[in-house]
Amino acid sequence: MRSVLGPGCYVHFDRDLCTGCTDCVRACPTRAIRVQNSKSALIVDQCIGCGECLRVCPTGALTAATSELEEVAQDQISVAIVSPVLYAQVAEVMPQDVLRGLRRMGFQHTMDLSYQIELFQAATREFIERNRTAPQAPWPLISPVCPVVLRLIDVQFPSLRPHVLPFLRPTALLARDVKPRLIQEYGVEEAAVVLYHITPNRSSLPGERSYVDKVLGINDVYSELMRHLQPSPTPPPIPLAHDPPEQDRFKYGTTSKGVLWGMSGGEIAGLDTDRSLAISGLSETIAYLQKIELGLFRDIEYIEFRTCPAGCVGGKHAAVDKYLAQSALQKLARMLGAGQNVTRDQIINLYNAGWFVAAPDDTEPVYRSGMHREPLTIASLQEIDTLLEKIQGKDCALCGAPNCRTFAEDVVRSRASLRDCFLMCKRERSGPK
Repeated sequence: MRSVLGPGCYVHFDRDLCTGCTDCVRACPTRAIRVQNSKSALIVDQCIGCGECLRVCPTGALTAATSELEEVAQDQISVAIVSPVLYAQVAEVMPQDVLRGLRRMGFQHTMDLSYQIELFQAATREFIERNRTAPQAPWPLISPVCPVVLRLIDVQFPSLRPHVLPFLRPTALLARDVKPRLIQEYGVEEAAVVLYHITPNRSSLPGERSYVDKVLGINDVYSELMRHLQPSPTPPPIPLAHDPPEQDRFKYGTTSKGVLWGMSGGEIAGLDTDRSLAISGLSETIAYLQKIELGLFRDIEYIEFRTCPAGCVGGKHAAVDKYLAQSALQKLARMLGAGQNVTRDQIINLYNAGWFVAAPDDTEPVYRSGMHREPLTIASLQEIDTLLEKIQGKDCALCGAPNCRTFAEDVVRSRASLRDCFLMCKRERSGPK
């Protein structure tokens, strides 16, 4: 019987499959997981949805919280917002054929993100240029695209929040605009239009800085999609840049900038600045956020962070090997050429109108699972040090915490008892020597 770990949590836990190995406890970067009684996983702090616990779980007891594909048939108007990574999973098939295949699966509308990606990149360039000489500008700017990075900053690096570019990411830009338009076009209530985001990392929750209603992993749709693919004999023409009417904003084809977005470095490739970095992988992301917090990289203007290795192609819910997917995206980008959909005048108009800027509610930290970890007092920190001297442990994780310091903190926070320490109980049983 599968059960959710907590309200709004990013993972599901199947107690029957758990062996109590504590691999998930050790892998969690925010120390959010505990294993009690060898069979019960608990979220005690902020889960950021990074999925590291999913990567290391040997039995499949942990899975991502997500919407089910079967729900699409029940929706009145279902809309698929597609990550460019999906195109890399079906080599030799053009993007428009992938989108057509999704419609055969039951989605009434399919939305390619290329246009919004180009808008986002151009607006980011504009932001950098306008703030380059501002003395109060928080350099380096941090990309807002990866939701796991945003949660990680909220939880572990709150001092870096001003560094995050205050724009909605492309998925949110598209979802925010398309839903009202479809409601008006069909003359239906808001609940009738359901936006699905098909993504390589489904550790996301509906509504969280994304404006989408439901989330599907690429591996959720992959098998069914392959059955519905019917490739076209010739590739589509390369789109040309022009200023479109408002109603045509969602009718663009895929461009090279769109597909390259799926791999590490694809975001900064469209920024036209030498002072940028692309960092991928969770451990590397944490290491570089620590360096930024220490005041390093102030000469860098923009850093693209992706917690998945090699970028989004390395997402836990992609269907094919990340390096094969990366190669497929590079081939597709060369085939599509350098066409673009965005003009300078269009960007300036949208930028000046505040179209890219996130609403205040979108930039506030959101603790979607577990409980907020209150700061420890000096007295509590001293108590933790005293407990560590008493425990003299080996970071064995038999207590269900990732290490002895976290266990001592749990004791101070009244989440655990010293009796949970295996080594202390063993010493007490053996008595003084």
